[in-house]
Amino acid sequence: MKLIGIDIGTSSVKAVRLAAGDKAIVEAAVSKPYAADGQPTRDPKVWARLAEAALVDLSQGHAIAAIGFTGQMHSLVAVGPSGDLAAPVKLWLDMDGAADLTAFVAAYPGDFAAETGNIPLPDFTLAKWLWAKRQVPDLADRLARLYCAKDYVRAALDPSAPFAIDRNEATGMQVYDPFADRWHAAILDAAGLPVAALPSLSRGSAAAGQWHGIPLIIGVGDQAAAARAIGALSPGVVSLSLGTSGVLSFPLAKADLPAVWDGAFHLFPSGFDDNYQVIGTVPAFGPTLRWLQGLIGRSAAELDALAAALPVGEGRAQFLPYLSGSGAPHPDHGLDGRLYGLDVSAGPAELVRAVYDGLAQELAAIVGEAAAVGAPTRRVILSGGATRLPALVAALVAFLPAGCRLVDAAEASAVGAALAALDHLAPGNGLSLGTAEMPAAAPRPVRDDWRSLRAAALAETRFHGKG
Repeated sequence: MKLIGIDIGTSSVKAVRLAAGDKAIVEAAVSKPYAADGQPTRDPKVWARLAEAALVDLSQGHAIAAIGFTGQMHSLVAVGPSGDLAAPVKLWLDMDGAADLTAFVAAYPGDFAAETGNIPLPDFTLAKWLWAKRQVPDLADRLARLYCAKDYVRAALDPSAPFAIDRNEATGMQVYDPFADRWHAAILDAAGLPVAALPSLSRGSAAAGQWHGIPLIIGVGDQAAAARAIGALSPGVVSLSLGTSGVLSFPLAKADLPAVWDGAFHLFPSGFDDNYQVIGTVPAFGPTLRWLQGLIGRSAAELDALAAALPVGEGRAQFLPYLSGSGAPHPDHGLDGRLYGLDVSAGPAELVRAVYDGLAQELAAIVGEAAAVGAPTRRVILSGGATRLPALVAALVAFLPAGCRLVDAAEASAVGAALAALDHLAPGNGLSLGTAEMPAAAPRPVRDDWRSLRAAALAETRFHGKG
């Protein structure tokens, strides 16, 4: 059986053709950038045009059983009755609505974390809606449908498709109650967002539309799709995606959800089953490595070789990896990165070792905090471009308090979208990409001196979770 997965990413449309038999095998992959310099686009017609081009490329000469979708979350595509845009398109990285959200929360009488699963965040859709409504005061009257990126593309491919969204993506809008499984009437009313303009709620494996007779499957957000691709949906099996951010995705059974949820970690329904995803992040994981390359003037491979010359966890210098702020469960975009313990005798190797160990210890600390809210870690599956740096992977394996496996999946989210399509056709199939066991390393506990430095820095954050 052959399936296609489409990922409406921030900088490009990525797609794979997957052969699903005894194993899941990626037969072909395409990437269609929005711009030569990798910049995002806020023209959803470009997303749709490139997605269709990718489908044409991958389907020619092949019998495709179904097409699944994933993509960047938290976008806002407000469409009027005629199908034209009713407001400027906003992406997750557009923080224009931060002040609008702050004012809204100050006036709102409820508890956002308890009602939406997440603290109020400017990268979620609600903040973008509040900003757009300030720009276009009659927006609520002009609005017919509010789309996220992947569902807009699916509707563009089939304008008669049902207007639907998965629960994983819906949670990222911050107007949905993931505990009661319904759009949040009080927040919608306070925000002036008509519920009639919101899609119906569905599972990620449900069909909604077709393209040339091929079923279109709703799919889920990009992190949930990546977890599906590598088989990290069962409690204890954790996905660590190393891309622009370092993202830890912990499955959490509904029965194990704490009675009181403080929103320190991001919380999303998986979109595939009744479990949740608890998500912790190290923002700017990839940019930190690129910053280091520019600072020292060497390639990523050369830096990795320098790090390999020094033992994991034994450097004098200590690094806190907050070059673009700290992420969940201590979210604060304003926190800065910190480097301690350097002297004039320190060379490039010491600096690279400090950065590698700092990134690894931050991720290990988040694993411990997730356990405190009921999300265990028995195995960590690593994916993403940074897994091609052996010394960095060695640091991660040494500090993470669980066995690690590696998956070579450059387009894991697109693969997960294809597997969502397979779940529609063959529920409970359990198929995922193969993983390789990582060589066991001498385990290293998070250093006490590093942990103390981290605690002091995080004491400055504006939000303090209970984890």
